[in-house]
Amino acid sequence: MELAVDGGKSGLRLALASEGRVLLIHEEPGLAYTSGSTVADVARKVLTAWRALAPALAPDASVPPDGPDGPVGTVCLGLTTLLGGPAADRELAEHLFAGIGARRALLTGDVITAHAGAFAGRPGVVLAAGTGAIALGVAPDGGTRQVDGWGYLYGDAGSGFWIGRRGLDAAYRGFDGRATPGPLTDRARQVFGELGTAPQRLYLSSDAVAQVAGFAVHVLDLAAEDATARAIAEEAGRELAASVAAAAHCLPGDEPVPVSWTGRLLRAPALRTAFETELTARLPRALPADPEGDGLAGAALLAATTELGHYRTLIRTVER
Repeated sequence: MELAVDGGKSGLRLALASEGRVLLIHEEPGLAYTSGSTVADVARKVLTAWRALAPALAPDASVPPDGPDGPVGTVCLGLTTLLGGPAADRELAEHLFAGIGARRALLTGDVITAHAGAFAGRPGVVLAAGTGAIALGVAPDGGTRQVDGWGYLYGDAGSGFWIGRRGLDAAYRGFDGRATPGPLTDRARQVFGELGTAPQRLYLSSDAVAQVAGFAVHVLDLAAEDATARAIAEEAGRELAASVAAAAHCLPGDEPVPVSWTGRLLRAPALRTAFETELTARLPRALPADPEGDGLAGAALLAATTELGHYRTLIRTVER
């Protein structure tokens, strides 16, 4: 059996899989990456989730859920952030080997697993738009191009954090009197409480990025009735399309370019319409399609194969 891990900032999901097919899923709060985050912190979070999932695998304890004789052969982790280089990879893998009993660990970014899930391993461009935003193009010849994913300080254009940050900016302009207060100011007050003191609480919070990204849901919800929220959603859609078009540069020629996505942002009508319009203008040969599977399905697919194909340069492999 295999263990697939989709480790984002908003949520951590684990799945037991067999031959690439997801059998059972467990969800936990996301990984809070901070300046002090360590490999041990990530391993601890994954192992905590594993201990919640393992009893379902062997409720009668006839099969040991962990330890050196555990039933899991490969663990594939698609993580928002990879901590360090080869030494950190080995440290994380050793934690997993000891705690789960796996014999091989595949460590990669969550956009890689999202791509594998969306296209079942085939070439194309995937957009992973959640708290952050990143696009990955994979060509038939194995060429790749990653665009954005540079984090909330100076990247992730069009992401949940990007939208939430701009929504809060508009809310505070209304609160200050720099602009006429509108629905975003009212919604921010409902979500964060007294706006005069909310920043003090938010800046000191360990999950501030996730909280700001969470406000994107409200911005997109208000886009149908509020011009300011709609403008933010439309600009986000254009930014996401620009990233996808740039990632497609690794697929030269005139052939159609399969394009898919992961994350819930593109379910919002205003953002989706702006994304599709801009994508058509920037990349006329794009063939948008709903993903065949998500990042968890992609991690399960990769864990089940010994031949990583297009992804071989994008995945770090550690064996016991």
